[in-house]
Amino acid sequence: MKSPVQLNTGRRRLAFPSKPHTAGRFDSPPAFVLFVFLSLVPSGLNAQEPVPEDSIMTVTLDEVVITATRGGGEMLQLPMAVSVVGTRDFFASRRIGLNDALWAMPGVLAQSRTGGQDVRLTVRGFGARGNGDRSNAATVRGIKVLIDGFPETEPDGRTALDLVDLQTTQRIEVVRSNASTLFGNASGGIINIETMPWFTEPFAGTTHLFGSYGFRKHNVNLGTPLGKGRVFLSATNSAMEGYRQHSASQTTNIQTTLTAELDETTRLKLSAIAANHRLDIPGPLTVEQFNADPSRANPVYAARRERRHNRTARFGVQLNKEIAEEHSIEVLGYLTPKILVRSERGTYRDFNRLHVGGGLVYNWHGDGSSLLNHVTAGVDGSSQDGTILFYTLVNGERGDSLRTNKREAATTYGAFIQAEAKLMESLRLVLGGRFNRQVYLSQDFASGARARETRDELVLGHFTPKAALLYRFSPNHSLYVNVSGGVEAPAFNEVDPPPHLTNVSLNPFLKPMASTTTEVGLKGVEPFAPTSFTQMFSYSLAAYSITIRDEIVPFNGGAWFFSAGRSQRYGVEVGGRLDFRGGFTIKSALTLLQAEYKSYSNELGNFAGKSVPGIAPLVFNIRIRYGGGSGFSSELGLEHIGSYYADDANTVMVPSYALLHASLGYALRIGAFHLSTIFGVNNLTNRRYAASAFINPSTVRIDGASPNDGGGRGQPSPAFLEPGLPINPYGGVDIRAEL
Repeated sequence: MKSPVQLNTGRRRLAFPSKPHTAGRFDSPPAFVLFVFLSLVPSGLNAQEPVPEDSIMTVTLDEVVITATRGGGEMLQLPMAVSVVGTRDFFASRRIGLNDALWAMPGVLAQSRTGGQDVRLTVRGFGARGNGDRSNAATVRGIKVLIDGFPETEPDGRTALDLVDLQTTQRIEVVRSNASTLFGNASGGIINIETMPWFTEPFAGTTHLFGSYGFRKHNVNLGTPLGKGRVFLSATNSAMEGYRQHSASQTTNIQTTLTAELDETTRLKLSAIAANHRLDIPGPLTVEQFNADPSRANPVYAARRERRHNRTARFGVQLNKEIAEEHSIEVLGYLTPKILVRSERGTYRDFNRLHVGGGLVYNWHGDGSSLLNHVTAGVDGSSQDGTILFYTLVNGERGDSLRTNKREAATTYGAFIQAEAKLMESLRLVLGGRFNRQVYLSQDFASGARARETRDELVLGHFTPKAALLYRFSPNHSLYVNVSGGVEAPAFNEVDPPPHLTNVSLNPFLKPMASTTTEVGLKGVEPFAPTSFTQMFSYSLAAYSITIRDEIVPFNGGAWFFSAGRSQRYGVEVGGRLDFRGGFTIKSALTLLQAEYKSYSNELGNFAGKSVPGIAPLVFNIRIRYGGGSGFSSELGLEHIGSYYADDANTVMVPSYALLHASLGYALRIGAFHLSTIFGVNNLTNRRYAASAFINPSTVRIDGASPNDGGGRGQPSPAFLEPGLPINPYGGVDIRAEL
């Protein structure tokens, strides 16, 4: 047996074998029962939209309408796992990255890689491979992200989070069930971010947040009614010097949204967002480097000054039209220009891209008198095209020599249909399907006297079906079962061919990652009698099995990617919320997920039976909040992430950790002014931990140095750990004036 690898976690020194027996599997029934009990009894539901304290008794779960399901639907009428968080859930946080809003949601793992906006995000394991030397920082894989209904996910499945601003976010809907039937490629989960606040009178507001490690965030926003519509404008500037060396970031975000009712049956929405985002990348550390000084940067990343500088804008238009009493259509169009600069893997890279897309969705809602109750059908597509110039890198800046002059284009398009039949008053059947097509184009232009122009194309297609049953066994409770297909095509930086293929620029061996999800779920809400100490209990429970064919796997730190046969995932998700009279709320979430390869081998070995790296088998969160009528509020939260492997061979592992967070707030109103102050502390116990990890870390030297050089003799240690923030206090003030 190999000698144990020791990782210093700050509070104590953990020793664990390099190939433990139980990580990634459910081998502890007592712990499993305990966690399920904790989540079911003192818990609260992520799927309930936050509401004012004085109106919570008038709101029931089935009134929460989810728009991220193409056609919408009430929570209890949807045969899938869906969660919702609102401003109240993350108002007392730093409001930097999506992890501040999604960290306590079942089935979702959201980790801040450097404490800033760069977030590692997975839903039921989808997106786990998106870490590594070739997996670009500040991007997400396998999950479809929408802002106000407009896709941020690129045609190849990557999502940059540059335009996400929690300061303007009002509500986040997360569809945890595989939604490829409705949304196509990279829809292992759907995250829909809504930014338009509700208001009936003109207002102006400003927010100022400050915190440790040079964190500061400033926002101004304005809103006014416009006839039967509304106009909203927001500008945000945030910056952070960073805890680690070479981890500073700065973002400026400006957005405006206009909604208008053109007539009684026609609604128009115009949206424009622009962001200027700069991010320094400190890189991963070896275990030895992590133990010695987790605040240091990877020496190779620091020497290259690895970074991203993205300038992005998005202009969108959405038109909703009721064309008859039971018929409606939605037309969507958007345009996203991008200028991206990177120092990455020893080259200076200059990207110019144009992302355009749109779609048409038709909805028919029956009157309930016939068997067929609802039909949704549509077509959508998007394309991204542009040039890439690779230059030499000299002291972290662009050199004079042009290495590569290249064009990259990706297009995705598809057609879908979904129908709902009412078999009985309380029993509904949903059937649907989608055909999706993916096209990649790579064109190398001559950048030298002897260079030849080359062109390569890769076309992928897949059909994804869906079938579901939902039984509404009481007005406030429902049970469902669904079987759905999923598809995830490789991202463009993953279709580079292996080194032994010299005459092509796109990997012909890669296939779409196809999945089949079988899920059973139970959800509901139970209000208590007015004389009871408790006010309302809401819950969601989902158990699922996911079979994946041709899982996309990074090889040698992402030097290239290939399809890995078959893998299997089994999971249980429990979420709940218990509201007490007097302002107390307890909310918790538990995720258990086992993922292993069933059929997978390469020249490094046979990995059948090994755990899929990057997927945490246990995530548990609990939040206790008080928000009484006095304006004072407080919250105490615990998040626990179980240990997980970082490589296919299951020889390196990221240790588990538990973090404690606390916050205080006070709100008051003086005439037309609303004033809110917050103060919080993340990682209250100052725990040393690895917030994220590179998957299948490389030990191959690149450009004479290796990002994984641990400084020891012989084979260098793999660099794969990304340290999280130590204790970090923050505070701020929000001021809003009604005009």
